Amino acid sequence: MTTTSTVPAPSIRESPNRGLTLALGTIVLLLGVCGFLAPDMGSFFDTTGASLFGVWNVNPALTVIWVLAGAALILGGTSGVSAARSLGAVVGLVYVVFGIVGFFVEGTEVNYLAVNLADNITHLVVGGLLLLTAIGADRRR
Repeated sequence: MTTTSTVPAPSIRESPNRGLTLALGTIVLLLGVCGFLAPDMGSFFDTTGASLFGVWNVNPALTVIWVLAGAALILGGTSGVSAARSLGAVVGLVYVVFGIVGFFVEGTEVNYLAVNLADNITHLVVGGLLLLTAIGADRRR
């Protein structure tokens, strides 16, 4: 008779990827939901958008992206370390690209996500944290 032992998945406290994807996913999801409450957002890809809390600039397209990204991160964080790391890396990369491109399109007629400086910084910080954690944490020894 052979016995097999199963090693439980690391808890949120033991996995930086799971903890970070859950925390940032919750924040991004809440920002997205609050974004839908901003008055006068305009059309889906409106280039001017509306002010959210006097800090971020949002339009319907950006709020949908935030809601989807937040939901994906939460789902990944509750699924396990591998899913959290993978989704964190993908969302992190997309957010870093959004942050960089945002600096170039801000104030132009191709600013389809109506981003401003605060949006760009938020995308870079969230994306950078997710990417760095996906690359450097939860590695098997």
